Amino acid sequence: MVVRLLARLSFQKDNRYFVCDAEVLESTEKLKPLLNEKCWLIFKELSKKESYPADIAKKLGLQQQEVYYYINKLKNAGLVKLTKREEKRGGLAKYYKANVSCFAFVPQLDSASISKLQGMEKGMPKPLQEFFHPFIENNELNAKIVVGAPDSHGVFKARARDAHIATELAGFLGTLCRSIRYPYVFLDTMLPHISKVNDNIIVIGGPITNKTSAEVNEHLSIRFEQKNAHWLIISENSEKEYTEDAVGIIEKIKHPYFEDKAILFIAGKRNAGTKAAVLALIQNTEEIIKPNRFNKRSCAHVVEGLDLDSDGLIDHVEILE
Repeated sequence: MVVRLLARLSFQKDNRYFVCDAEVLESTEKLKPLLNEKCWLIFKELSKKESYPADIAKKLGLQQQEVYYYINKLKNAGLVKLTKREEKRGGLAKYYKANVSCFAFVPQLDSASISKLQGMEKGMPKPLQEFFHPFIENNELNAKIVVGAPDSHGVFKARARDAHIATELAGFLGTLCRSIRYPYVFLDTMLPHISKVNDNIIVIGGPITNKTSAEVNEHLSIRFEQKNAHWLIISENSEKEYTEDAVGIIEKIKHPYFEDKAILFIAGKRNAGTKAAVLALIQNTEEIIKPNRFNKRSCAHVVEGLDLDSDGLIDHVEILE
């Protein structure tokens, strides 16, 4: 069995923050195929997404046999793997994908040469540390993630559909810390009023489907309000109103009842808006951790989800404020 050592790296480039898993290598032998320019270009393509040789050859302007040759070298080096087989124009296309797209060189993997692990939190850029404090402390996720119950509940008798969105957020938070304090995901029906919850809270979903969201809502600078039987998002910071279904809120506030705790509110007017808010935090982190441009004292943003490739799914986010 081949054992791969992975290290989690965080870095900043062009004012953007990145987190990635890097394979730890003790020698350069494994990477020798990448010294060839064509092989490197093929590896870059397979690092983006899985593909098959004929498609890569077309994209890079190479001969198919060349691509087959270099993919075989990459596979033998353990840099790419076969992911599936699929019929294409009467033939069988083999799809490949990079095993890992980031590497870290460590000449000596022994306790004498490796300093004591300082943790992911220490490696995060300071603005990122400040935004996620106190939700991540001492490299540990220290917060309750609260989603609406899937059963009919609350004054609106609503059923929440945000569980899969919470999973995406949890996966992202997991890249920023090394351990998690269990349990960390709760249904809104499992918690009392926030005045009795002496914990950091990450709320997902709007006040219709999440009673905890409704309790936090009144303390926000950007909040949900009901007018003429319709729900709006209203911002004190910009004095604007937002009505689109795919609009969402991301706001970090101090816990209104416990001064050493905080609340991160992530919600949309509808499910699409909640999805957009989570996507914005993951894909546009460097913008979301900045103050609101209309009120520098407020860490709050309004975002709108867009479907640029017209597949019915939100794949892009525009920050409205």
